[in-house]
Amino acid sequence: MDVIKDSYSITELSKELGLTDHALRYYEKEFEIPVPRDERGRRYYTAEHTNLLYQIKSMREEGLEIKAIKKILQSGNMLGDLSPIVQDNQNDSSVLAVRENIVMPERYYENINCFFEDLKMQINKSISCEVKSIKEYFSEEIMKTKLELGACIENSARKIEYKLSEHFQEVDKAITNWRKRKKGSFLKRLFSVFR
Repeated sequence: MDVIKDSYSITELSKELGLTDHALRYYEKEFEIPVPRDERGRRYYTAEHTNLLYQIKSMREEGLEIKAIKKILQSGNMLGDLSPIVQDNQNDSSVLAVRENIVMPERYYENINCFFEDLKMQINKSISCEVKSIKEYFSEEIMKTKLELGACIENSARKIEYKLSEHFQEVDKAITNWRKRKKGSFLKRLFSVFR
């Protein structure tokens, strides 16, 4: 039980770090910090937990997003245990400058990543809009062509129908004339063929 004596309760740690109990529980959940509990279910934070939560708090104060902090912690690029230094020298500008120099590249990296993600989204959106516009244009052109082709085919069909009608009328007249001539003499019919 020495571990529990050398550790903080959630209330003690929240006072130590200047965070609310809710903020501590939120960081536990977001960063998947396995905080042990005693027999009554109360959390107790070891020095390791305290240092980790202090680093998270410091990075949040520097303006880093949760996502960026997770990346830093996963990569193992920890800021080290800054709590004793900062507590002893909170107003020391050189310590603050060192902290700023440590965190600044990560902030630039995050900003560059955000910029490229935004740029990628804008390019994808622009391409998507352009493809949609081209698709709509060609759909309209295809529809116009179909209508024009349909009208052209319909017009051609009418012309063919008219020509066929004329042709059938001529054939009908020829058959009728032939039948009339057929009734005449053989010689008349014979000579009418050569006319």
